[in-house]
Amino acid sequence: MLDFWQRHNGFLQQVNPILKLLSLLMVIAVMVNVFDPWIPFAIIVLTIILLRWLGGIPLKVIGLFLLPFSFFALSFVWISVLFPRERGTDILFQLWFVPVAMENVLTGLALGLRSLVFALWSLLFVLTTEPTKLMLGLVQHCKLPPRFGYGMMAAYRFIPLFRQELNQIRAAHQLRGMGEAKSLRGRWEQLKRYAIPLLAGAIRKAERVAIAMESKGFDGSRERSYYRQISWTRYDVRYGVLLLVIVASILMFR
Repeated sequence: MLDFWQRHNGFLQQVNPILKLLSLLMVIAVMVNVFDPWIPFAIIVLTIILLRWLGGIPLKVIGLFLLPFSFFALSFVWISVLFPRERGTDILFQLWFVPVAMENVLTGLALGLRSLVFALWSLLFVLTTEPTKLMLGLVQHCKLPPRFGYGMMAAYRFIPLFRQELNQIRAAHQLRGMGEAKSLRGRWEQLKRYAIPLLAGAIRKAERVAIAMESKGFDGSRERSYYRQISWTRYDVRYGVLLLVIVASILMFR
């Protein structure tokens, strides 16, 4: 599913991945010093709008990915209310003989909503950026050594192959009467049965890729041509202007 949205023909998918990575780091750096719950709430709404209308990501998908982070954000509210550094004076009500103050609730909401801002901008980057395009951008624009960039791209391509091989191994074991183990010891033995052929297959694939890259003249040097050039376009200018407006608004209203 990630691959489908990363290749979607939306505005955010056309933006240079290096600019989106810088925007993620910039938003995190600016939001670290924000302790007002209204600013992160406004940024959350704006980010969801960007994902929906400029990235083409359905609200259902955004909510599905955001659900585990929401529980994490609620933990900030819970901890700030029950175990505050300083108890506030504006008491709202008693919770199990613990006074709940307005100041502590606002502090917890600010921390929780701020964590959701970090999660949403991370989702914006992950859901709209092809890993291959990101690695090429790092190699071409950030001077990442090609041996590391192409190595990470090759490792990323192995992930669906490993999943397919694991399903084949599991099906082969079931055909031979070796079903899914239920006990802890049985699961450990099953893990070893799966790990050995997967590791052997990974070594064979790594050797084949290394031989193929060497046969095509790949030596890790920077002086090389690229079949896919990651360039700067008008989408980057528009996205950069939008980012500056967002950061300036945060700094002004903070």
